[in-house]
Amino acid sequence: MTSVSVKVEGMDQVGEARRRATAMAAGLGFGETDAGRTAVVVSECASNLVKHAGGGEILLSPLDGGGPAGLEILALDKGPGMRNPALCFQDGYSTAGSPGTGLGAVRRLSSECNVYTEVEKGTALVARLRTGGTGNEEAWPTHTGGVCVPKPGEEVCGDGWAVREGAGFIAAMVVDGLGHGPSAADCARAAEEAFGEAYGRAPVEIVKAIHGALRAMRGAALAVLRLDCASREIRFAGIGNIAGAVYSGGNSRQMISHPGIVGHDIRRVREATYEWPPGALTLVYSDGIATHWSMDAYEGLGSMDVSLIAGVIYRDWRRGRDDATVLALREGGMR
Repeated sequence: MTSVSVKVEGMDQVGEARRRATAMAAGLGFGETDAGRTAVVVSECASNLVKHAGGGEILLSPLDGGGPAGLEILALDKGPGMRNPALCFQDGYSTAGSPGTGLGAVRRLSSECNVYTEVEKGTALVARLRTGGTGNEEAWPTHTGGVCVPKPGEEVCGDGWAVREGAGFIAAMVVDGLGHGPSAADCARAAEEAFGEAYGRAPVEIVKAIHGALRAMRGAALAVLRLDCASREIRFAGIGNIAGAVYSGGNSRQMISHPGIVGHDIRRVREATYEWPPGALTLVYSDGIATHWSMDAYEGLGSMDVSLIAGVIYRDWRRGRDDATVLALREGGMR
């Protein structure tokens, strides 16, 4: 699943963010009323990036969960942050001389709205909009948050991710087609399709199925996980430069991938098992994200909305010279 990225560095780019969002909403089947809500929310988020942070980035992603059609909006910046987030969402409060109704409108018009902010480090805001209403509808399973953005200058993304739920387990995959551009994107889409057919199997068998699907293609790095509710374990199989970690109780455990290229050269697929404590956060990310960072540097982030977690890590640690993906998983949405 690929995110649409819109850089917003001036007010002239607010309209572009709005156009891209309303086009995505139309493609998802939003009616006139819901498309109008989308336009207002994206316009307010993009305008705030310019007015309060000197610019930032809007990421637009379709929501996947088997329920009503939905659109997720992430607004990311490295501005001064909010000293009092609750006050910033109150109508009439502004630090930029405006009427002070923007964030209040975003919250009212969104089905869900959450924010993570650090003074002098920046803000990440997530707003989700779904067809048919705002605010009080049945909660969506928000245990999955993903950011998947092409290399700057590319129209398609050679990375991909997918999550499927089974009886008592979640299966997840992150793939990174070698290189970038259309050939890498073809690999990622083929891997996603093969994963969709094989997700109920053991991780090693899923990797083998995807390996077969990519034999005539460029090849990819790949990580497959199975999070099991009964055993409280994560079974992990990784090939190539895909990083993963489990965070719980202030501790972290790195998940180990092995050398190889899926579709070309994997001499042996190994599966490792890791403890999966209740409430643990699992992160998996491609090599478009730097590896030398720590969750300890982000006070309170690990307990936030998973899309905010993925967005902040992407914002701060993307390398900028490759496709970039961050997938965040938490058990809370398990049905």
